Amino acid sequence: MKIRDIDTILIDSPGRKWTIVRVFTDEGLVGLGEATYSNKEPVVVSAVEHIKQELIGEDASRIEYLWHKIYRISSLSGIWRMAGPVWMSAISGIDQALWDLKGKVANLPVVELLGGKFRDRVRVYTHFSGATPEASARHAKRLVAQGYTALKSGAGTSDGYRFDLYREDGAPQETAARYAAVREAVGPDVKLLVDCHGRFTVGGAVRLARALEPYDLYCFEDPVAPEDLSAYPKVRRETSIPIMGSERLNTKTQFRQLLELDGIDIAQPDLIYAGGITEVRKIAAFADSFHVPISFHNTKGPVGILAAAHLGASIPNEAPMEFVTGIDWRDEILTEPLKVEDSCLVLPDGPGFGVELDMDGVEKHRWRVGDPR
Repeated sequence: MKIRDIDTILIDSPGRKWTIVRVFTDEGLVGLGEATYSNKEPVVVSAVEHIKQELIGEDASRIEYLWHKIYRISSLSGIWRMAGPVWMSAISGIDQALWDLKGKVANLPVVELLGGKFRDRVRVYTHFSGATPEASARHAKRLVAQGYTALKSGAGTSDGYRFDLYREDGAPQETAARYAAVREAVGPDVKLLVDCHGRFTVGGAVRLARALEPYDLYCFEDPVAPEDLSAYPKVRRETSIPIMGSERLNTKTQFRQLLELDGIDIAQPDLIYAGGITEVRKIAAFADSFHVPISFHNTKGPVGILAAAHLGASIPNEAPMEFVTGIDWRDEILTEPLKVEDSCLVLPDGPGFGVELDMDGVEKHRWRVGDPR
């Protein structure tokens, strides 16, 4: 089965354009993947167009070989390794589509090709928000009433980027007040996570962590920027809250280095940013050797959600996966809706990822380069 063509479809979702990759074969089968990289979607589309010239005519079943062929594409006989979020997102979308194709050829769900189901469903967490502690508590209670057992929100900052260690502006205390109200509202059994978005200095992150420790948080996500991986263990040594990171890393080598530094308690690769199923299953194995669970960062479209869920269902070291709520029309682009029960995503039983695109829904929500954002 040879690759005949590869194209992309952009979906006009809030805040980002879901970038769906389709791999077409000479036998008529089509594989689906997702390559969404927020606010860089046209660049990722161009990367996919560049890559496809190297893949037309290739055997679609040779996933590992094709992954490495893509990773080494350059004008200098492959001496460069094309890491980075744009290139890795493009690789990931194609890689997912090749796994989807392999499942369709075998008439099996992708999870069965990854060693079979370790579990039938994948735990998820979603997000609460609110401008005040009271509003945050109300929103969190509504989500718990819908069946969610793990919730996350972002940490406030003094200037939208970093805490200023030399100003007493109350930013850590304001975040702590929100989490105090939410913890009281949802009780002790709901997991609470906080996302720092990699914005803080070591000192600022420690200051915030200590303010949040009384509220029994499940994890403290991305406290510092990933450019210096040695900053993670500096924060980890100073707090009892488990450290999670990082969606901003793109290769298994970076995750291995972070694990060797004892920088995290939970690994958080994004299947799209980190090269798809082929690369992230290796990250999961590295993490398992350090007794570290995997919680997939996952804020994109339904194809990427399902790809991550198939991998998450196959590994032993699974932790709750991120899941965005509030996009009421998301299922309109699929032939089968996503199914969440008791804070778990239920895997479809069909071959590949178990879904196809509903092209009427796709056209209704399609976005093209040049359209207003």
